[in-house]
Amino acid sequence: MLFALLVLAWPGAARAQTWGQYLVVIDDSGSMDGSDPDRLVMLASLALTATLSDADQIMIVGLNELANGETTSARFVSPRELLAERDGGEGQRALASAALERMAQHQGATPCKQALDRAATILESVAAAGAPQTLLMLTDGACTGPIDPAQTWLGRLRSHTAGQFRFALLSKKQRGERIDPALVAYAAATGWTTDPNISFDARTLLRAFAEVLSFSRGLRFDDGGRVGLARSFAGAHEVRVLAVSTEGRAPISLAFTDASMDSREDPLAGGPTFKHAEFGWSLRVAKSAAHELPFAVRSPDAGVELLIIPSYGALQIEAVVGPCGDQPPPLPWTRERAVRSGQPACAWARLVGDRGETIHPNHSFGFELELCQDAACTTPSAMQPDQDGSFNAQLGIMPEGRSERWFRARGGALATPLMAQRGIQAVAFGITAVARAAEPDTPIEGIELGVLPQALPQVITLELSGSFPDGAEANVRCEIAGDAGQTNLLAGELACLRCVPTPAVVALQDPFTLQVEIQASSSCPMISDKLGELPVALDLSITPTDPASKIGARRVPIRALLRHAIIEPQTAQVTGGQAGETTLRFPSPVNANVELSLEPNGPLADDVAKDLAVTLAQTTLRLTSEPGGVAEVGVSLTATDCCSAGDYPFTLHVRDTAGGPQLDIPVTVSVLAPSFWVCPGKTILKWTLVALGIGLLIWLIRGFTSPAKFAQTAVLARAESHESLAKLTEGDEDWRLIAALEPTKRGFYTPATVHLGGPKAALPSLRELPANARIEARGNDNASLVVEAEGIETFKESSGWQPLPVGEQPIGSSIVLRRDDTYLMFRR
Repeated sequence: MLFALLVLAWPGAARAQTWGQYLVVIDDSGSMDGSDPDRLVMLASLALTATLSDADQIMIVGLNELANGETTSARFVSPRELLAERDGGEGQRALASAALERMAQHQGATPCKQALDRAATILESVAAAGAPQTLLMLTDGACTGPIDPAQTWLGRLRSHTAGQFRFALLSKKQRGERIDPALVAYAAATGWTTDPNISFDARTLLRAFAEVLSFSRGLRFDDGGRVGLARSFAGAHEVRVLAVSTEGRAPISLAFTDASMDSREDPLAGGPTFKHAEFGWSLRVAKSAAHELPFAVRSPDAGVELLIIPSYGALQIEAVVGPCGDQPPPLPWTRERAVRSGQPACAWARLVGDRGETIHPNHSFGFELELCQDAACTTPSAMQPDQDGSFNAQLGIMPEGRSERWFRARGGALATPLMAQRGIQAVAFGITAVARAAEPDTPIEGIELGVLPQALPQVITLELSGSFPDGAEANVRCEIAGDAGQTNLLAGELACLRCVPTPAVVALQDPFTLQVEIQASSSCPMISDKLGELPVALDLSITPTDPASKIGARRVPIRALLRHAIIEPQTAQVTGGQAGETTLRFPSPVNANVELSLEPNGPLADDVAKDLAVTLAQTTLRLTSEPGGVAEVGVSLTATDCCSAGDYPFTLHVRDTAGGPQLDIPVTVSVLAPSFWVCPGKTILKWTLVALGIGLLIWLIRGFTSPAKFAQTAVLARAESHESLAKLTEGDEDWRLIAALEPTKRGFYTPATVHLGGPKAALPSLRELPANARIEARGNDNASLVVEAEGIETFKESSGWQPLPVGEQPIGSSIVLRRDDTYLMFRR
């Protein structure tokens, strides 16, 4: 069996292969042992994984595993993690992992509600990525207990609200069994119309999972690409050939042929064969690319099922309307082109994927393109296909003005239609005259505005005449030229002079009027030795909203005159270790609320901020003045004890809260040198105390960190006889890891210690013994036995039990001790 599976990603801003999230929920109830003894559902699930792109994400989980809370978080992985080296060289690979073992386990009932609740939580936890989501549920019987209504459950998913969720349902076809109608409603609510009842055999499961993948990408499974229907898959950026064998053929052989090979076949290289050791089935996926000629793939091995899977990515329609000619406009057809009114126009369209190449309906998958007069496409007209896979149509004579056309691709393997809108602009005229509305017969070149700023903005009404297409619109803007038009982009400031047209978008008709509001900002960053006049020019531009319009932009220069006060540098002074106050002066706006800030500048700005504090008495002021006025603000200065003597540059920023550029007044703060007892006397005392504190801290840290501790594998075992001690093994109650015994922890300048008697004994059963023996940890995971009194014996194979002398002796890998009737073994 051969088929073509088209991969359609969801709409995106860029032409790049998109990705989706696939949650596959497999019924792992006990009845599946009878329904699917060979675990062919696993084979089909891995086949689905093999068909996905690396950018997709998949999570395969059992229904009971979800319902019982064994899986509480998202475990989405790339297909290459479940099928490692799927794009590697040929050969045989074993299918073995913890995930596969979980998939093969069948036990429990069919708790659909609990599983679906957990699935909704998992899907919602990863919905922020914005990827399309698909849930495939496969079961062999009705659910245990009722489930929530479809709209209640689907309402929990953001992806469903955004139209990016699909619920697919497959069920074992059994006599007398009926699939839960509530589950069918879940699937139908997201567009799944395929009969969920299928047979659990390799061919049927593989086809069903292919339909699921098509459905998840907004496509319809068309069974294309079978033998006798070779295709080149034009426009695909990737083609995968999937082969499965329920008889466990490994490695699986693949061969391809095209129209130029006269029935000769060449091996299809690449892609290992994955085989499951317990259930005996195998699969192989080989990666290829689109061919220039139609080709077909088959397997020389008996009993092998094949799928050919091309991936096109995000499908979209490119279309254009332009003047009819011998050749269509050059590709790509992504921008509008103007036609002359009264002349015939033609339309061209094509379907493209990620690669931007034309998808041929005969060489890739079947579809048709139509031309519509409205967005609902109530009266579609068929477009004619060309040999290169594009479509065309004649529109006839275009009336003057702007109109719209819609292009629709549908049918074939497209589950839902794709549409694209294109505008048609038929133009012949433009702007001819600009004048004041009060004097429409006198064209103007410029406007005298007088001296700015003024108390209120000045409004000018202009009238523009010309010939325009029906329904055309234009954007109106004001641009500033001259010294006052320089914008400080880094600070995000506006220019000194503002020009606001009303409306910003005008309907082009003969004539049309617009108002221009002109206002100067409160401040302008001029530095001069006297009050000055700053000439500027404003350009009023009228530009059609249609970028393909033949109407050119008309620019009207407007002259203006600005007058602002001068800026004088300011100075302040303070002595190291002291504080002071002074007053700064700056040009006052005519009428404004201003914000003030004082910041250090220059290469040592960060150091200045640490040693020299300069604070404004006020950060906001309400100012009113005549042009040329001066305002004042108080400032407090505090220098640290060791602030270096010298001059420090600051800048006083004065910003109008209503917007516009800010005034930057240079301020120089001079710091005078303090006496010796201020600096460095205080500094010497401070660092002496710091050094003593660090020494104390090091002593404390070493007291807690330097003592040795036992290795993580160190063990203490206890028994009431030597024979019982020899039989103790890991996991027995009296076999204890030293790391798990709280009394053995190391202390302050005290190594980790295992007390073999007394109240600090490591085991409660040892506390009745005298506190005259202990085992202490040494460096490099070593240990020593410390004996303070006689009566302790050790066992050696060569000499049996021997008493230990008082003192300290190192311990090798292990030691066996006897104290009265207590037998101990320590192993490090």
